[in-house]
Amino acid sequence: MSKNSPLDQSDVRLTVLHAMSELVNTGLSKDTLKICMELVDNGVSSRALVQIIKTIREGVEQKESGGEDPESESDDSDLPSPVTCRKLY
Repeated sequence: MSKNSPLDQSDVRLTVLHAMSELVNTGLSKDTLKICMELVDNGVSSRALVQIIKTIREGVEQKESGGEDPESESDDSDLPSPVTCRKLY
């Protein structure tokens, strides 16, 4: 028999990652994890991705609780953006 194809390995990796994600209650769906894996595989910084997910979650939580707009906070205004864009071609 032949070895697993890269597609099969990717499916296994996603399944394992999703199981781990559920164990630690990340709340990320399998589709979301797949997108994150593809972003990291294409050069996006995993730390930047984590920061973006946290920021989005905080914004959603604040909006749902009727809190202030996270963009209006000035604490982080002097910090550089965690997102680094790369040309992928």
